[in-house]
Amino acid sequence: MHREWSRAAFRRATLARAAHASVLCAFLSCVPVTTPSRVVAIQARVISSPSTSRIFTPQFDYLWNKYEQLYPSFQYKAVDWRAQRALYRPRAQGARSQVEFIAVVREMLAPLHDLHAFLIDPRGEIVPTYQPSGMANFDRARWARALRDASYVSRGNGIGEAMVGGYPYFFIASWNAPLDVTSLDLALARARDASGLIIDVRTNGGGNDATALALVARFATRPFAASYVQLRNGSSPADLDRPVARTVSPRGAWQFTRPVVIIAGRAGFSATESFVAAMRTLPNVTVIGDTTGGASGNPVTFALRNGWQFSVPRWLEYGPDRKPIEGNGVAPHLMLAWNPDAYDSERDPLIDAAVGVLGERTGVYRIAPASNGASLSRNTATPRR
Repeated sequence: MHREWSRAAFRRATLARAAHASVLCAFLSCVPVTTPSRVVAIQARVISSPSTSRIFTPQFDYLWNKYEQLYPSFQYKAVDWRAQRALYRPRAQGARSQVEFIAVVREMLAPLHDLHAFLIDPRGEIVPTYQPSGMANFDRARWARALRDASYVSRGNGIGEAMVGGYPYFFIASWNAPLDVTSLDLALARARDASGLIIDVRTNGGGNDATALALVARFATRPFAASYVQLRNGSSPADLDRPVARTVSPRGAWQFTRPVVIIAGRAGFSATESFVAAMRTLPNVTVIGDTTGGASGNPVTFALRNGWQFSVPRWLEYGPDRKPIEGNGVAPHLMLAWNPDAYDSERDPLIDAAVGVLGERTGVYRIAPASNGASLSRNTATPRR
């Protein structure tokens, strides 16, 4: 049976996502990366006990029941959760230490392929149960060289700004503090008179999606559904609320309605996916690069024993097109293969492509050949600085 999701419940879910985003963002680094996110090593520490089953069985049951009550994606991911209990509970009972117990739990959660289904060790480090394999379309050294003469400024508030090809360029590595709505509004004010804008979120592992959607609102000229979310509302995996729209309305005294290019990629997760899904529906926005990572779960965290914690993803999110983001990501309008070896080592091919797209939209650009005879087709452009 479906029921209306109350405004208060929706607010609690959104606040919980923001609170726990900083933990996940630390795991994903939320800074420019060239390799997949690191897996935190578990430091083994044996806990002696005459009867370990009395310690680990309650922990297992508590964790399993929280997923049974809250997790919305068992059917979507074709995982028989009760079969997982039958398989892994005896192993948890036989664990000889907390770390051995955690290893059993990680194995049980692994088939969910859910980046937001993680554990947190006593030091506060993320211990993942799933590691995405997609390659990030980013090279930090190349990116830094490409912006060397672009007047790049790191504002110290979570956003970097430059001028490439005559267009303002924003690099947003995380939606968490110190980035806030005021910081974004100030950056946008500095770009107000530009004929186009580039926003690079391809390494943004997520954060506070309220901040991300607040930026979307500065480009919206009318209210629209930025995404839809579903939560569990019953004991069966099929018991889900009907999808609830997360509406974005125009914000601020003015809107930026000139052409915008978003650079996206596999290292963009969570709030970044909400941002890209919403922005790509606006008529003045073009998303280029690669599909986002495919992880948007609104996790809530619970405590185990011995300083350990675990998270439970609580919602299924759909883009404005009502296609699920979890496991799929958000596709760009223009897919560009990441093949930097075929391009000038002093250039970032996606930044140059963004300039090319804006040139086509504004009519102000010049084409330059890529090195080694390679080309980014119609979207290759040389930034004018």
